[in-house]
Amino acid sequence: LLAGRDVAAGLDWKRAFGVGLWFAQSPADPVAAAVDAYVDAFETRARVAPPLPAWLFGGGNDDSALSLHELRAAGGVHERQLDLCRRGVWDPAFQLLRLHSQPAYALERALLSESFTPARGDVRQPAMLAWLLLRVRRCRGFDDALSYDRLLAAWAFQLEAAGLWHWACFVLLQLSSAPHRDYAIRALLERALPVSRPTPTLPPAIGADLLPLVAETAADDADETEERIRFVLQELLLPRAWLYGALATRSRYDRDHAGGGAVSVPAPRPITAFGPRSASLGAPLPGVDVAAQATLRQFAWLLSAGQAAAAHALVVQRIAPDAILRGEYQLLRRALEHLQRVDCGLVPADEWAAGGQVYLSFIAAVEELPAVLQAIADSSSVDADVEAQAQRVRDICEQMQSLLAALPSLLSRFESSRPVIGIYDAGGEANWYVGEEAHELHVKYTVATSEMASVVTGFLQELAVSGEVDSTSLPLAQDMRILRTYQLAKSCFGSLVSSELEA
Repeated sequence: LLAGRDVAAGLDWKRAFGVGLWFAQSPADPVAAAVDAYVDAFETRARVAPPLPAWLFGGGNDDSALSLHELRAAGGVHERQLDLCRRGVWDPAFQLLRLHSQPAYALERALLSESFTPARGDVRQPAMLAWLLLRVRRCRGFDDALSYDRLLAAWAFQLEAAGLWHWACFVLLQLSSAPHRDYAIRALLERALPVSRPTPTLPPAIGADLLPLVAETAADDADETEERIRFVLQELLLPRAWLYGALATRSRYDRDHAGGGAVSVPAPRPITAFGPRSASLGAPLPGVDVAAQATLRQFAWLLSAGQAAAAHALVVQRIAPDAILRGEYQLLRRALEHLQRVDCGLVPADEWAAGGQVYLSFIAAVEELPAVLQAIADSSSVDADVEAQAQRVRDICEQMQSLLAALPSLLSRFESSRPVIGIYDAGGEANWYVGEEAHELHVKYTVATSEMASVVTGFLQELAVSGEVDSTSLPLAQDMRILRTYQLAKSCFGSLVSSELEA
C-alpha cells in the first residue's frame, strides 16, 4: 500500500511481490518477511494476484494479474486456476523463494510437477532441481526420503520411455534405499535390454561354446547397444551379474515369443546341437529354431549370473528332454558339465540327484559302454587289462540298473492329473505351465524317460546275451518288458515243438 492505494492491483505476481519487497520492507528486513507479507496479501486482499505457474498464461492469455477474488467471481471459466490455488501449486520461482526464506519448507511441497508443466507425469525439471539441491548442493532435504525416491523413479521411467534406458540406470543409482535401488535397476535392465545375443563387451562368462552361430544385427543398432552396455559397465560400474540376469530374462521372453519350440539349432562351436543324427559334426543345420537359440542363450546367461538353480531347472525342463528324444547327447553333456563346474552347492543335492545327475549318468553309461565292449572284442587274449575291462562292464551294468530305478524321479515333479503343472526349482519357486504347454512338457518328459529306459535296457539285454548279467533279474522298461516276454514265450514254444518232434 502506498499513500492509501492498493498499487499491486492489476500486476502479475512477480511485480506485486516486487512492490512489497522494495517499498513495503526496510533494507534490514529479511526476504522471509516480504514473502510472508505477500502470501498474506494474496490470500486476504481482493486485488493481489496469486503466484500461479507461468504455463497457464501462454498463447495470449492475460489473466496473470487476476486475484483470487476475481478468479472466484468469474466462476467456471477459471476453474483450473482455482484448483491449483486450492492445492498450493505455485510458480517454481515463488517456490524457490519460499525454500530460500523458510528453512522448514519441505522440498516435496515445493517441487510439484504442475508447477513446471501442465503434464502431471512430467517430472524432469522438478527431479533435476531436487537432485541439485539435495545431492549436489546438499542445502535442502525431503521430510520423507521416499518422496525423493518416487520422484527419481518417475524421472527414470520417462527416460526409459524415451529409449534412454542407460541414463535411467544413472538416475536410479541416486535412490536413497539400497534394496530399492538394486531391485529397480535390475527390473529396468530386464525390460530395456533390446537383444539377448552376446556382444563384444558382454559375452557369456560361462557356456559361450554352447551358443549357435547367428547372423549379426544391423550395424547401427549393434553399435548403439554396444555403446550403452559399455556405459553402464564402465561408467556406472553396474555388476555384470545384473546384466547377465537381465539377458537371461530377455532370452526367456524371446523363447516364449518364438513359440517355445523343440531345441533344434544350428551347430554351436564346436559340436553338433540337437540336430538330425546324420548331421555332420560342426556343420550348420538347414533350419534355425529361434526358440531353441533363445533357450541356449538363457542357459548361458543364467550360468554367467551365478543362478545355477535356475539353469539346472532349465536343463531339466527344456533342453534335456529334446536332446534325449533326438539322440544328441554331446550338447547335453557339456551343458551339465558347465553346471557342475559352477554349482558350488547352489543346487540342492536332492534336486541334482533327481535331475541333472540322472541325465549325466545316462550319457556317461551309454557313451562309455560301447567303447569298453569294443576294447574287449579287439583283445586277442585274456589278460589283466581285459579282466579290468570286463569288471568295468559289470560296474557300468550296475550303474545302469541304478539309473533305471532313478528314472521315475524325473516325472515326480509333474502333477499330470491337473491342467496346470508347477515345476519347482531349488529356490522353492515354481515355473507354471498351463494348457497346451503343460501337456507338451508332460508328454516330452514321459517319452524322453521311456526312451532313456529303452536305451539302457537295450544295452543290458546285449550284456545278458554275452553272459555278463542274468537277464531274468534285469529291471526292464515297459516296452522292453513286453519284447522280453514275447522272446521268452517264443523260445519256450520253440523248445516244446522241438521236444515233441524228437519224441
